[in-house]
This record gives sequence, structure tokens and C-alpha cells, in this order.
Amino acid sequence: MRLERIYYDIDSIKFGDSSFIKDRELVLDMNELERISGSVAFSKVGIDIAGPGSDVRIHNVGDVTQPTIRPNDEDTTFPGLIGKMQTVGEGCALMLRGVVVTEVVEHHVDIPSTLQLSDEAAEITDLAAKWHVMIDAWPAPGVAKYDYLCELHLASKRVAKYIASLACGHEPHDREVFELGSKGGKKLPRVAYLANVFCHRPYTESLVYGASMLESLPTIMHPNEILDGALTNRDYDNATNADPTFVWQNHPIILELYKRHGVDLDFAGVVVSNVHHELSWKERNAAMSSALIHNNLCADAVIITKEGGGHPQVDIGIAVDILEGRYGIKTAIVLVEMLSPKNDSYGQIIFRSDYADAMISTGCTAKVTLPPAKRTIGTVLPDRTGNLKIDEEGAMTISHRALKGGQSQLGWTKYGSLKF
Repeated sequence: MRLERIYYDIDSIKFGDSSFIKDRELVLDMNELERISGSVAFSKVGIDIAGPGSDVRIHNVGDVTQPTIRPNDEDTTFPGLIGKMQTVGEGCALMLRGVVVTEVVEHHVDIPSTLQLSDEAAEITDLAAKWHVMIDAWPAPGVAKYDYLCELHLASKRVAKYIASLACGHEPHDREVFELGSKGGKKLPRVAYLANVFCHRPYTESLVYGASMLESLPTIMHPNEILDGALTNRDYDNATNADPTFVWQNHPIILELYKRHGVDLDFAGVVVSNVHHELSWKERNAAMSSALIHNNLCADAVIITKEGGGHPQVDIGIAVDILEGRYGIKTAIVLVEMLSPKNDSYGQIIFRSDYADAMISTGCTAKVTLPPAKRTIGTVLPDRTGNLKIDEEGAMTISHRALKGGQSQLGWTKYGSLKF
């Protein structure tokens, strides 16, 4: 499979009477975007824009998506979700850089996330350094939470596709090609990637081709499928425990393995598995994902990540014991340290394995105080976790975990941890 991603860079955005792109400026017709994102599940929809350094604060952030379209087969953009069902990962994908489509959730969620487009926040999360096209949608009376959130997820993908379509026919600023296969015939260690996603209930889940992984068995995916929009994030109730769709579209581990493919490793492929809440499912998925990595991908080593909170570490521990103990496959674990509020080493890991001797941290519990915002979008929700506090002057103290993009379980982060 050969995937070519072509990129068009956006430096600024403004509203206008029609939608078009000219000289790296994106002009958007607000009424047109409201129509595209509209749904019977919404009582009203507001479209807003804000750029880096604007000191705009966005409360209750939902999913964040990079605008993309498959220009040679537009109907397969986000397949199984807003596009017709067809496996993707080959052909051409057009993406806009410098801009994202951001959902503003106007409904109660368990653990909300927030974003501020300030210079201080941009030092922590790259999402604060991008232009945001925001969909602020309110649920219609009588519409269930699940139906509202499902429609919001679809709306952001429709808008992301539409915005990207405005660049069709323009000369791209950059392009990348992603293709597995032999490069030079060298015998290199085969390295696979095990992505443990977090699917526990509706609106706390990841979607593969539009379907929840809630009761799915582990599956092999070509990395190009993930880079081409086959996997999206629909985790709203625990938004701080999962990375948005944008990060899956630009998955740092997949991109790094591609960079090193044919150089010092052979990228074997990806297995996606759900971290279930029942032990029997944890054992089943760990055993089956390990077997796929050994029997089908023929890997010598594997990188493992997870989403969710503490107990998904158990899935990693079971898988490590099988991968190394039974199959002799070397493992490297990527974990965010969030189980100990005082950041002590004790308590950060809740599983035991004699084989888990290569673990990489993507950061720990930390907070930052951001200045008062010039403008706020969205509704401030009660915070039962202590992740966020706003003082009388409007300054916001927030944990990296609750700042959208500030803490990543997939390695899309500027932070690590040093124990001393």
C-alpha cells in the first residue's frame, strides 16, 4: 500500500461571503459551515474561529480533527463514519496544516478538557499554536446525550472534509509518501506497534471505520489506514484520558517508525486492541494481540501504548508477559505518569512483570497557570478532579492532563519525566 499525503499550509483565517483559499489564507462562509454541521440533534450551532496568541479560552473541548479529504475518491473520506465503507491507506490524501476543526461540547461530561490559545499554553501543547475552526453546538430538547455526541462527532468530520476540499486544485506546499516493504534487502529487526485503545461505553470509545472497538477482538491494521482517517476518537466523558483524532492522524510513533523503516528497523505493522474493563477480556485481547504480533507480523520487537487511566496498565502487563515470556519478542512500553499526584515513583505502575524493563515516560502530574483570557467559548463545567481552577481575575490553573494536547499517551508531547 502506498499513501501520498499532500499538504497545504494555512497561515490565517477570516470569515467572508464565500469559502475559498488564497495565498495561505482560509476564508470561510459562516452560514455555509453552520449548514454543513447542522443536525436535528442540535438546537443551534455556532461557528467561531480563533488563532494562536489570541488568548481565547475554549471550555469543554471535544474532538480535534485535521482537515483532510481523499481528492481522488472524496466519498471515502473518514470511511464508515461520514464516508462510504472502504478500506483506506492507499492513493492520495490532502490535508491542511496550521488549522484544526475543534468541537465545543455543550453537555455535561465526567472529565472535561480545556484549551487556551496563548503563548504560555503553546509551550505545553502544540494545539495552542494552531488556528481553530470551532463548532459550538447545543443539544436539542429531548435529545439523548449519546445521540448529541455522536452527531457532534460527525459534524466535525464533515466540516474537516469540506474545509480541506477548498485546497483541491491548489499547488501543495509539501508532500510525504508512506509505504511499507523491503528497502535494500537488508536484514533488519522487525518492529511492530500495539495500540491499546480505550472503549468502555458509548461516548467513551475509539472508532475504527466508524465502529466502536468496545467488544471487538484485536485487529491488524496497516499504519497507512490510521494515517488516512480510519481511526477516530469519540471519548468525551474521559477526554483527558485519550488523544484526539488529530494525534491519530499524525501519530508520532507511526511516523517515527516510518522514518526509520529500512534504515535500522523494518516496520512490521500495527495491531489495535481494546483495553476492556473485564479481566477475562483483558486476558483474551492480550493473548490474541500478542499472537497476531508473533504469528502474522513476525515481529522481533514491539512498542506498546495504551489509553485510559490506571487499569489499562494491566492489559500491558499481561501482553508483555506473553510477548516476551512465550514468544521472545522484546517490548518497549510508553506510559504517561498520572497515578501518583505527588509524582513519586511508587504507585505509578500497577502491574508487575519481570520483563517490563524498557518503559518511556510521556510526562507526569504537573500544573500551569495561564493568564486571564480575552474571550471565552463554551461552558465551564464543574470540575470534580481538581484539574482546573479559575480565580476571581480569570487566571486559570490547569493540569497538563486537562489542557487539550498537554499530555499524550501516544507520545505526542513535549514532556517526559526524570526520576531522581
